[in-house]
Amino acid sequence: MSVMLFGQAQAQDIDDILRGIEANNAALRAQEKLDKAQRLEAKAGNMPEGPEVEYMHSWQKGGGEPVSEINVTQGFDFPSAYFARRKAVLAREEQLGHELNAFRQELLLEAKLLCIDIIALRQECLLLHKRAENSHRMARAMSKALEKGEVSSLEKNRADIEWANMQNQCGLKRVELKSALERLQNLNGGHAVVFTDSVFSIPEEVLPFEVMQKEYETRAPQLLALHAEKRGAEAGLKVSRSGALPGIAVGYHHEIGGEEKLNGVIVGISLPLWKSRREIKRAKAQIEYADALLESERIDRESTLKELYGQYSTLKTTLERFVRIDLQQASAMKYINEAYRTGVLNETDFLSEINALYEVKLQRITLERDLHRVIAQINALNL
Repeated sequence: MSVMLFGQAQAQDIDDILRGIEANNAALRAQEKLDKAQRLEAKAGNMPEGPEVEYMHSWQKGGGEPVSEINVTQGFDFPSAYFARRKAVLAREEQLGHELNAFRQELLLEAKLLCIDIIALRQECLLLHKRAENSHRMARAMSKALEKGEVSSLEKNRADIEWANMQNQCGLKRVELKSALERLQNLNGGHAVVFTDSVFSIPEEVLPFEVMQKEYETRAPQLLALHAEKRGAEAGLKVSRSGALPGIAVGYHHEIGGEEKLNGVIVGISLPLWKSRREIKRAKAQIEYADALLESERIDRESTLKELYGQYSTLKTTLERFVRIDLQQASAMKYINEAYRTGVLNETDFLSEINALYEVKLQRITLERDLHRVIAQINALNL
């Protein structure tokens, strides 16, 4: 959330924005409530069924005192089933915790990428504004030159079209920036954000691929959730095997009839003759599914990480080259302006040269944005 300082909201950096979203995001709050409900559901599955109460009233035709019976019984699974289900509950709780963390991590990554886009959009807006000013200045100069007969109407129209095009691009880019800021506010639960950054920070450090690959294998919440799901499936197999063992029922019997009242104890067993084999087969299939899902996710993660590192290497090298080119543009800009002032370049050539310089700056912005996005995705585990 923004901090008020002397009646004005203090600007927030990306870390401030992410902390606010973690505290305010409605979808994350809903996911936390779902997590709590699912944990309670998992624990409820390891409780015995409720006791059964029966009442029976009997009588004879033609006389005789009626007889009333009350039976109260409580059934229990074989004791090993409760231990196995307890392991399954613990694995399920661990899985839910990792899934919640994965949801949180993906949400914060989305917000961070959006902040990076906003910085790039601000730089693009500024660059397009400068280009629009140059185009407007050129259009006015062409109008005066046309009056003097120094240029043709075709050249003048070309300058007008260029100016109109720059105005249109500026407008569209401002709309895009406004939309991105609104999305950021929506991620913050509708609370206002004061994110004014317009310059990229120094890129974060990226660990070597082999190191980061091990980090993902041991820390990625998506993989940890699938590991826990597999352990839960293995515990479920033990539960199914315990289900093949007889259940136990104990109870109390009370009978009222005639001159005597009878009390008794009920003891019984249940024999799961038909259901256990199907349950064991289902549990084994669930383990195979969880194992295949885990292996698929591991392969996908490794492939994605390799792709990100490839992009990182290419973007870093290309950006370094564009930075050198951009630094040389200051002298080039002076030369082009001087050449135009002295008549070495006509209006059309001047506009073409200036636009070429701006295109280099625009590509540098794009490269910086893409590099920061890739780094953010590689380092997503740290969110």
